Amino acid sequence: MMLVQKNIETASRWDSFDHTLKEVLKIMNPRTILEYGPGTSTKIFMEYSSVELIDSIEHNSAWYGKYKNEMNDKVKVYLQPNMQLYPETTTRLDKYDIVFVDGRERDKCLYVSRIRLNDGGVVMLHDAERMAYKEMIDTFKYKFYTDQGHTVTLTDSLETSLKLKSLEEDRLW
Repeated sequence: MMLVQKNIETASRWDSFDHTLKEVLKIMNPRTILEYGPGTSTKIFMEYSSVELIDSIEHNSAWYGKYKNEMNDKVKVYLQPNMQLYPETTTRLDKYDIVFVDGRERDKCLYVSRIRLNDGGVVMLHDAERMAYKEMIDTFKYKFYTDQGHTVTLTDSLETSLKLKSLEEDRLW
C-alpha cells in the first residue's frame, strides 16, 4: 500500500509542536537534548526533571543574546552564524537522547541528527510538512506524525517506536 501526503498548510502557530513535545518528554524521560533553534522548546525542556543538559544552537546573534540570558543552568546556547557549519556545531556532548530540529538548515540538521543520537533516541522535526524534508525523513525506520502533520518524531529503534505508538494520530506520508 502506498501512503500519499495530504495537502497540508503551514502550521497556524509557530509553537504548534508543544503538545507533542510534552508527550515525547513524558514517554522518553530524556537526560540530554540537542536542539537547533532555541525558544519555546527550550523552556519546555527546562521544566522536566529528567532533563539534565540542553545544548541549543542559534544562528542569529540577536536571538542568541536574548535566549542566552533567559535560560537556566541546564542550558548552553551556542551561536553559529555560519550556515555551512551550523548543523555540525561542536557542543558539550557527541550524542543526545533527543535532537529537536526547529532552526535553519533543517534538512542538513536531520542528516547530522542521526549521527548525534544515542541508541534508542528520537529526532523531532517541526514544520515536517515541507516537502524539502521528506527524503531525509524517509531514511528513518519509524515516523510518528502529529500536530496535523506539522511535527514528526523519528527513530530507528523498534523498542522506542513501541513506546511512541501512542503519539500516532494520522499517517500522512
